[in-house]
Amino acid sequence: MDWKQVYKKISERREILEKILGEKAVKIGETLIIYDEPIEIRIERERVSFYLDDELAAFIDESGACFIDERVKEEVELWCKALTSLGFKKYRIRR
Repeated sequence: MDWKQVYKKISERREILEKILGEKAVKIGETLIIYDEPIEIRIERERVSFYLDDELAAFIDESGACFIDERVKEEVELWCKALTSLGFKKYRIRR
């Protein structure tokens, strides 16, 4: 996966993602937060961060990806595919 390209696409779609996600996401200041227990995704200005049990587990930015906790790698890949997909409107957050 080209993490730099993924970050760029997500960054460019911040406003669209906020509208699509509606009440599935919360905007606090400049940060859009998506809760998908036990993962929390924070779309920030400078990076997209993934938290596992309130601890930073991974992030992507213009330099690429950094996995602090390898347990989240698959989940990060799935979320990044969903957030950059043209068909994202059809994507449903499972509870």
